[in-house]
Amino acid sequence: MASQRRIGLTMAALTASLWGFLAIAMKVATEQVPVMTIVWFRFTFAFAFLGVWMAVKAPKRLVILRKPPKLLLVSAVGLTFNYLGYLAGLHHTTPSNAQILIQTAPLMLAMVGIFVFKERLVRAQWLGVVVSLVGFSLFAWDQSSGGVVSAENFLRGNLLIFFGAVTWVVYAATAKYLGGIGHNPQDLNLVIYGLPAVTLWWFADFGVLAAMDWKLWVLMAFLGANTLVAYGALGEAFKRLPAYQVSLIITLNPLITLATMAALKPFSPSWLPADQVGVLGYGAALLVVGGVIQVLLKAPSAKRGVPRTEHTEAEGLKS
Repeated sequence: MASQRRIGLTMAALTASLWGFLAIAMKVATEQVPVMTIVWFRFTFAFAFLGVWMAVKAPKRLVILRKPPKLLLVSAVGLTFNYLGYLAGLHHTTPSNAQILIQTAPLMLAMVGIFVFKERLVRAQWLGVVVSLVGFSLFAWDQSSGGVVSAENFLRGNLLIFFGAVTWVVYAATAKYLGGIGHNPQDLNLVIYGLPAVTLWWFADFGVLAAMDWKLWVLMAFLGANTLVAYGALGEAFKRLPAYQVSLIITLNPLITLATMAALKPFSPSWLPADQVGVLGYGAALLVVGGVIQVLLKAPSAKRGVPRTEHTEAEGLKS
């Protein structure tokens, strides 16, 4: 049990790290490639690599493509709209702002874990959630007064990103439920990647793809690989940890974005997206970290009741 928990924590941390770099890379990509084309490419890249791997290692598992569970199709649609909403919103705002606002998704998922999957938070953990929310709010305030983007683009971008956050919760809750009743996370991902790879094909601009230079191809390959590895790791984390723990670990990814942007700013590379974080913003980031640590360090002990197993949590969704 302890080893499974360690694996789950490692997988969640890997997802957080990859997502930390993702916002910067996607902001750079949206300056040259249409949003719909980027989203299609990411899903197609992940579907192709995962499909080939499964065809070689476990071809019998490809049967899920023939008749996937209906709830899995809902999960795939949720992640598709998450990608579209987040990337379209990111195009109108800054990486730091996008990363903060999208964190409403894992916090909403934490609430789903409590009220739907019957997971439990002790009082000290609730305090951590509140501190994190305060930190997120203060950071958003800092960004809104930065003047990097116009008020109109800021509002439009925020609405699109929040839409992406809501649809991510749909994806995550349904994927967690399906994993809880015995489906392999990578089997689920094969369908989740495959549905948008097929349906968004009609909207991809292949002329733009054909005209890309090698640097842009490397960037696009990174975006595709990020989808494959990050969501593969996320599925394994959900299989081993309660939803609220996974969701609160991945809220660390904005700090990676902030650190990366701060480290690159002195060099002023021409491709670095415009961004501005003030003293208030960095202070808010520390609040976020403190809140997340409080939640993770105060996990219920065995005497107070170990979080339910994945199967039991899934049963709670049925009732």
